[in-house]
Amino acid sequence: MRETIPLSLSDFLARDQVALIMWDFQKGLAGKALHADRVIAAAQNLLASADAAGIPVIWSRHVLPPLDLLSGPFKLFLMKKQKVDHPSKLAPAMQEGMEETEFVEGLRPAAHHMVLEKSQPSLFVDTPLDVRLKTLGVKTLVLAGVATDIGIEFNARHAAAKGYFSVIAEDATGSYTEAAQARSIDFLRSWTTPVVSSAEICSHWTK
Repeated sequence: MRETIPLSLSDFLARDQVALIMWDFQKGLAGKALHADRVIAAAQNLLASADAAGIPVIWSRHVLPPLDLLSGPFKLFLMKKQKVDHPSKLAPAMQEGMEETEFVEGLRPAAHHMVLEKSQPSLFVDTPLDVRLKTLGVKTLVLAGVATDIGIEFNARHAAAKGYFSVIAEDATGSYTEAAQARSIDFLRSWTTPVVSSAEICSHWTK
């Protein structure tokens, strides 16, 4: 059987083949984004709509290993983030037990949601995401969270490489600078990924 290509937003968001990805809604990540309150409020509406429609919800939780087990590329990323010039100057970050790994106020996984712990900017790396999606019959991922220019865009690209479609909930995503948000949204709009408001997504799930 040939794959059916979604040609309308309704096709992308069909309730029997879509899942909501709640990406890194943690105090040390989403909690530090520009316009965090707006992003969180939009995500709350999206989450409520998904639950009411019986759509699977999958949360990522970013937890890093001890620094001596952190991969080289991620050490370089962390060095830039912490503004240090040598790995020996790195401070532990995003580790289990730290406040920054806790979910932001107002957004918590429910008992029936799936929470996948990861330490890379893709939820497909070293997690059971792919097999869970296939088991559920999911073809499209709705992506919400922070940061748009890192995890959201990375997962949209990786999802396509794995054969999944994606939809970006624009107002439920955020970055750490206006330029980064605009650059990533512009790319996603030009690619294969619909970029729409959370309200528009919710309207399709409440019909």
